[in-house]
Amino acid sequence: MKAPIVRGDITMPSKSQLVLPPKNLASCIAGCIVRDTRAVDLSDEERLNYFPGTPLFTVTVTLEGQIHLGDAIASVADLRARPAVAKRVFHAPKTMPHTSWNPGPLHALTIAFFPDAWQRLGGNLQGKPSARILPAIDELEKGELATAWPRFWDKMSEVWAQSKSTNGLTDWAGSHRIKDWAFHLFGQVSQTGAGRGLRSTQRRLMRWTGQNRKALTFFAKVEEVHRLSISDSKATAADLAAQAGFADQSHMGRALKRATGFAPAALNRKIATEEAFWCYRLLGDRF
Repeated sequence: MKAPIVRGDITMPSKSQLVLPPKNLASCIAGCIVRDTRAVDLSDEERLNYFPGTPLFTVTVTLEGQIHLGDAIASVADLRARPAVAKRVFHAPKTMPHTSWNPGPLHALTIAFFPDAWQRLGGNLQGKPSARILPAIDELEKGELATAWPRFWDKMSEVWAQSKSTNGLTDWAGSHRIKDWAFHLFGQVSQTGAGRGLRSTQRRLMRWTGQNRKALTFFAKVEEVHRLSISDSKATAADLAAQAGFADQSHMGRALKRATGFAPAALNRKIATEEAFWCYRLLGDRF
């Protein structure tokens, strides 16, 4: 099996990694993020974690420490008042930005699944997982992650290979980009099933992912802004908006604020200077 791709955030003192799956699981798992602050001295504010909205299903496993989770952007005081979540948390897509906080050192990881793959594996749209993936997740809690990852990939490969498509989807090579996945899916819903009209395809898309075309297109456009800003650092905001498919710069700004909670300029400053925005740096996001 080809080794997964691992990327790290080296711009701040904490240890964070983005782990992309091996090729045979790229149509199932979008990626995994690892957060390890056990050897880092952080303030309460620096133990905040900011996350953008996502159309993906996620599984978070806490190996050491605690996570206090909010459904929106919240302060340390607000999150401190919330109880710590369980060691394993399964989430349906979160369409709005959200935060979490750790009262002390943390070692945790999150695995992100494409929605149609989540259902193909036997999970439901409310975020409940299939029992079939639990043995693979068990492996991540045994020993050091360096040796646990290969066992996880092996078990997930077995489960994924045995999973049969329940919606007529054509298998694809896979990609960690939401835009690639969404556009593949749009093509499939228009070609699969008895009805080919707009309402029929919308119902199939909702049945397969729990989300409509407008929501998935929104996330694809936000991702495209990021890709374009990285590939052409001299592009103006107006250029980025036009190329990503927004009506204008203001439309793009409102969309990015909806997805992240911050206006683009303010978010870029925070990504560059604040520890709590480690996830954005890890994903390489710039707007």
